[in-house]
Amino acid sequence: MSAVSDFLSSLKEDLFGKRLLPVLVVLGVLLVAAVAYAVLGGSSSSSPTPVTASVPGGASASVGAVAVTQAPANPNQPISETTEGTSKQHHGVAHNPFTPLPAAKQASATSAKSATTSSSSSSAGSSGTSSSGSKTPTSGAGGAAPTPTPAPTPTAPAKPKPQPVYHVLALFGLAPVAPALSSTLTPYENIKRLTPLPSATTPLVVFIGVTAGGKSATFTLVGEAILHGNGTCLPSASQCQAIDLRPGQVEQLEYLPPNGQTIIYELKVVSITSSKASVAAAQRSYRVQSRAGRELLRHSGVPALTELHYSPSKGVLVFAGRRAFAARAHSARRHRR
Repeated sequence: MSAVSDFLSSLKEDLFGKRLLPVLVVLGVLLVAAVAYAVLGGSSSSSPTPVTASVPGGASASVGAVAVTQAPANPNQPISETTEGTSKQHHGVAHNPFTPLPAAKQASATSAKSATTSSSSSSAGSSGTSSSGSKTPTSGAGGAAPTPTPAPTPTAPAKPKPQPVYHVLALFGLAPVAPALSSTLTPYENIKRLTPLPSATTPLVVFIGVTAGGKSATFTLVGEAILHGNGTCLPSASQCQAIDLRPGQVEQLEYLPPNGQTIIYELKVVSITSSKASVAAAQRSYRVQSRAGRELLRHSGVPALTELHYSPSKGVLVFAGRRAFAARAHSARRHRR
């Protein structure tokens, strides 16, 4: 026992001596490194977490628990790390790790296409039903529903235009003896058709209406008279059955009564105005006439003017044979001057 104690004591002195102190330090460092390597190597040698990667068909192989992609035909265009061909990959083109692989692009495009197809199918299926739940008709071949033709909008009938109603203001009475004397003519405003002037008891002329456009007023002569003035005789100067006067024109009628004393009457048309009325109101106005004047013309034996007739639909006098009448009227006006 003493020999062993002496050996250990001498060994201890040698180890902690100055000559073997560096060796002791190196051995301690190596021991610490060996322990650290054992600890780190044991933790890293634990079973790795399996990684799932999308690998195109025919281009990948399973090595252990990790899916490995084979290198492409062109070594200068790497797509992933491989266990082989490391020397070729050292000089390849750098790959951006955030750029998806071609297989991933193809898979995403396929999934987007399938999503679009499914959404279009669902929209086509739901297009047959409206938001209120009622079904809309679709074509038998699965196409879109035909657009219904809108019904034509009924157009309102055109409103009839108002028609003119003419109003005549005339003066009639005894003519003044001298031009300096004031006139004593009686005004007849808005004369009714077939009104006798100056009255129904002593009729000298009868108002039969206005010509088209309200250009003139026409009066039929009841008795024989000598005419002086700027009116127009109808149908001619030799057969003066009526007098046609424009606004402002004056005609004097000279009568010779049975007692032999001459009496001169004066007829003047002051104005011819018009007003607008509805079709119904205008038609009623056109049919208004004096009953006394109608009976007077019926029993007086005054011949009717064959070239002049009254239009109840227009409310004016219409001339037949306008050119022949105009020629005769112009000749009568020139003869009277």
